Amino acid sequence: MKQKTFRVIDGPAYAYNSTGPNIDSDIVLVRDHFPEYPIIYEDGREFNYNRLKQNILLDNCNDPDNTIWIYDSYLNVDSTKNNIYIPNSRCNPDFYNPLPIKHSRKYKFISLKNKARFHRIITSAWINKNFENSEYFYTACFNVDEDGIGAHLHFIDKLGPGLPTKEIGNRHVTPTGVSFRDNFYEYGIDSVFSIVTEPAFWEDASHLSEKTEWAILSYNIPIVSGYGFAHYMEQTGLDMFTDIVNYSSQWEKDPWVRSTRLLDDNLDLLNNAHDILNKEVLDRLQQNYDILTKSDISKQMIYKLNSPEMIAKLKEIMYNINFMQVNYPWILY
Repeated sequence: MKQKTFRVIDGPAYAYNSTGPNIDSDIVLVRDHFPEYPIIYEDGREFNYNRLKQNILLDNCNDPDNTIWIYDSYLNVDSTKNNIYIPNSRCNPDFYNPLPIKHSRKYKFISLKNKARFHRIITSAWINKNFENSEYFYTACFNVDEDGIGAHLHFIDKLGPGLPTKEIGNRHVTPTGVSFRDNFYEYGIDSVFSIVTEPAFWEDASHLSEKTEWAILSYNIPIVSGYGFAHYMEQTGLDMFTDIVNYSSQWEKDPWVRSTRLLDDNLDLLNNAHDILNKEVLDRLQQNYDILTKSDISKQMIYKLNSPEMIAKLKEIMYNINFMQVNYPWILY
């Protein structure tokens, strides 16, 4: 029997070599979010839209139908077969000393931004158009014409009234529970909603990072962009408040439409944020916090997101591949 080969791919790093190298391993671990093709401005919007919707890894794979894909930051990926999802909580167990849940909040919502990705710019301009600075807590590492914003303008002509000028906490922090607690937690627990823009934009996939975890740790009602994101988060056992938040846009495959609709569909809800909290909602927010901070939450997610067949394959991989045992030991225990 042929010995199965194993390869680790760092998604963001692979993006810088989009024409290769070829992927010819039997088992591929994809870390972080998918890579994207670079934009070729002179080829126009339609060409770039169709190109950016493609999965570089799939395009470069010699045998995509038989490759086993392991994703450490995804809840679902539509473009590949034989998928195994092993999302690992980045904030547990290093988030500690939580403050009690607040029954009333200063801000309608919090929204934290880092790199100028497309839906973060869409969301930022939308926030600036529809709300006063005093109504929300916002931070971003982009408020000027930088890389990313120029790419955005290639797809739509203008950014409405522009981006928020409010400069509260304009800083980048490491994606851990401790860094969140020390920089943003006091603002998070004083906000009703959290508008989260996960890294995934073009792909038909649900990416989970520390950004959504921070919302749950802050007792926020999450409004998270991403294809099918609310559906698959609920599959893990977490409450996405789909009876309150309008997530009907989550299955829209055009990322520009999906991101904009999510915001527009919930504008009235956000405007009336301070009327949302009641005992039932507060209890549900607390339950979300309790679930996420369980010591075995990552392992629970694995069993809820994967079929018994793929769980069996994962156990075989863990038994035979030392890299997985060293870097993902929590899967075994």
